[in-house]
Amino acid sequence: MSEEKIKKVKAAKPAVKKTTPTKKTAGTTPKKKTATVTKKAAPVKPVKKTAEVKPKKTVVKKTPEPSAAKKPAKPVSELPDVILKSAQFLDDKKAENLVLLDLRFMANGYDYFLVATAANSPHLKSLSDGLQRLFKNEQYKGYRAAGTGDSGWIIVDYYGVMIHVFSAEMRALYDLEKLWKDAKRPKLPLNG
Repeated sequence: MSEEKIKKVKAAKPAVKKTTPTKKTAGTTPKKKTATVTKKAAPVKPVKKTAEVKPKKTVVKKTPEPSAAKKPAKPVSELPDVILKSAQFLDDKKAENLVLLDLRFMANGYDYFLVATAANSPHLKSLSDGLQRLFKNEQYKGYRAAGTGDSGWIIVDYYGVMIHVFSAEMRALYDLEKLWKDAKRPKLPLNG
């Protein structure tokens, strides 16, 4: 080893002084002999990791939700007021092919889709404006509307009820009835 390495090793190792008693001689006090002993530092042992004790999880068995086939759809008289009034408005304004899809046991976040077809873009815009006016007059606060007459599809959303009014082309393209083919289809009580 070179001198520099030896100096570094000596500097890194602490010197430990040990005192050892010398032999006693008669009438004298024993002298302590001081010796310098250099010990190597013990190698650092890795700390053993102890397994963390995780609390046991309590398993709560949930009762399975009834499927759409087992639970009957609400009778028409129990449909939300917003659906009845919207369907009657659309029927009065000559929207075509009204279909109500009951999604309560199939989709999270939506209970019903009311789907209708407008004859053309101005008719679609008129239906959209009329639905929004109806919702304001009936004080259905918190509704949202999207789409324009030119887009071919308007949506009015009110707490789990979505009203879709399409142009004929867009309704055939998106085909919500086929997408939700397993949904119940309650009959709408229309006066017309």
